[in-house]
Amino acid sequence: MPIFEYRCENCGQTNEFLILGKQEQLHCRHCGSEDLTKLMSAHNTSSASSERFAEKGSGSCCGSPNSCDTPGLL
Repeated sequence: MPIFEYRCENCGQTNEFLILGKQEQLHCRHCGSEDLTKLMSAHNTSSASSERFAEKGSGSCCGSPNSCDTPGLL
């Protein structure tokens, strides 16, 4: 679902809105102002392939298995 963040130029608060198509004029949930600026937001995704990197011993920052768990040993 597309969730967008907007900053209110009146009170400075950040608001999140679920946008499902053409919608009414958005307004700040804190002060009611319609003077909102759309913010750039980072998205969050995950996949099955990213889980294997979280397992202990499956790799490290340099790519050698267990090298960060045992400093000085490669």
